[in-house]
Formats: sequence, structure tokens, C-alpha cells
Amino acid sequence: MNKKLIAVAVSSAVMAPVAAQAADVTVYGRINNAIEIRDTDGFRNDGGDSTVDVSSISSRFGIKASSDLGNGLTASARYEFATVTDKELPNPADLRIGTVGISGGFGSITVGNQWSAFYDTVGTDIDPTYSVGYVLYSSIVNGPYRGSNTIKYANSFGPVYLELDVRLNESEEGSDVAEKINGDGVGIGARWSVTDNLTLAAAFDSEENPGGAADTDRTGVSAKWASGGWFAIVGWHEADNGGNNVASQTQFWGGVDLGDATRLMFGYGVADNDANDSEPEAFTLAAYHNMGGGLRFYYEGAFHDFDDTRADFDRHILGMRIDF
Repeated sequence: MNKKLIAVAVSSAVMAPVAAQAADVTVYGRINNAIEIRDTDGFRNDGGDSTVDVSSISSRFGIKASSDLGNGLTASARYEFATVTDKELPNPADLRIGTVGISGGFGSITVGNQWSAFYDTVGTDIDPTYSVGYVLYSSIVNGPYRGSNTIKYANSFGPVYLELDVRLNESEEGSDVAEKINGDGVGIGARWSVTDNLTLAAAFDSEENPGGAADTDRTGVSAKWASGGWFAIVGWHEADNGGNNVASQTQFWGGVDLGDATRLMFGYGVADNDANDSEPEAFTLAAYHNMGGGLRFYYEGAFHDFDDTRADFDRHILGMRIDF
């Protein structure tokens, strides 16, 4: 009997360090399917067509893991895949985020495919929508979302939150045009909680373009005010590729939270594109209702006027989204 107790005690002592190092793993995801109605005018408004589809809006599946290393240090890892949830495809998943990192009193350092410092600080103010805000922000003004081959540092200093990223991607492997950041580069962004109601943000990003093309320098600023359920956001950003290839966007958002479950939002944005001397505009209406249990119903509608440089279009999304 004593030998058995001794064996159990020895076994427990040997396995204890292994158990302490085991990572806490969380599985999460989002299924966001919507009825999408798109009404497109022909070039120079000479006719067009309409389409109605069920669309997958940024659905995803992810795994997060963390483990306590002791001495105030935490190791972390994350995989997140874009998933197609509106139709059958042979390869339904694409990597959105893949990082490994360490954090502590010094802040956090993560390496891999991840959100850019520019988007985390300023971009989330300029494009707070589920889907429709990408047109001016990304398609017209080249605003970034995620970046591949990225090393990021993040930390908070009192009321200031800071992010700095460095991208090492000369070969451009895994580059994605939709993300807008492909080559080597650096980015920095900061958010400052000036008061309980006012937050200011600023960001800068410089990307080396391949083939001897001019570098892309991005600059952005934003301000957000919120009080008593009302909120207002103003933001501006610019992408400069040198010469006349400069595009900028000024964006306004306003809205109100009706209780804890419903948000109404209105947006107006205008871009200035020197490449084709145009000033496209976008008017946006949105409503979001949280049903609880991770389920949300929402509407987003955007009306785009492209100043006769391309086809105007309206986009309406009636969506059902569940986060788990």
C-alpha cells in the first residue's frame, strides 16, 4: 500500500510541470450570411442590372491558445481561417490570421499574418461596418486591413495604446491584393483616450513596392466622441504612390445606441483620386440588433456615386450573424 502511495506521489510530482505548461485552447468562429441586393448602373448611367444573392460576409473559424510561462509572461498562438458558408467549394478556407507571440509587462510581440497597426488604430474608425465600408476605404484609397510576414509590438502607456509593425516580405509570398499590404514595410499607430468621451487616433504606414515602383505611404487620423448613447466619428486617410497617384478619403459616421441591443448608424464619405481626377461619394445607412446568445440581425445599405468614372452601384445587405 505504501509503495502504491509513493508511486502515485512520484508520478504526480513528475507530471505537475507538464500540466502547468499545458496551453488553454479556445475554439471560436462566426457564420455571417446575408441576402445581398446589388443594383448597378451602367457606365455613365446608360443602363445596368440588379442581382440578388445569399452571400457569406467575412465568416471565419479560429483557434486561440495561451499558456502561463511564469514570471509574468504568457505565450500565445492563433489560427483564424476565412470560411465560405453560402455555397460549396473544394477549398473553403483561407488563412486570415496565423500568429505566435509572447506578452508580459513589456507589452506583446506577435509574429505572422495579422491585423496591421494602421487598421487597428485608424482603420477601425474609418470603416466600422461589417462589409459595405470597404469600397472607399480599401478599393479606392488603398487602406490596409491585415498584413502577411509581420512582426508586431503592442502596449498601453496609461491612456495611450500603441502598435508598431515591421513586415519582412520581399518575395511577397502569401500576399493578398485585398489586404493592400504586400511588400516590405513598417507601420505605427496610436490611440489616445483624451477623456471618457473622446478618443483620438493617428497612424502611418510605408510599404516598399516591387519592381522599382514608388513606395506607398499611408497617413491617417481619426476622432471618436461618444456620450449618452450617441456617437460621432470623423476620419481621414491618404495613400501616396508618388506623382499624381494620390488618393484620400474623408469619412463621417454618426449614430445612436438604443438600449444595450440596437445600434443605428449613418455615414457619409468622399474620396479624392488624383489618378483619374474623380471624387467618388458613399452614403451609408446601417442598423444592428443583438438578439443575445451571439446572434445578431442587421442591415447595411450603401449608395455609391463614382462621378462618371465607373459604374455607380447601390448595395443592400440583410444579414444574420452568430458569433461563438
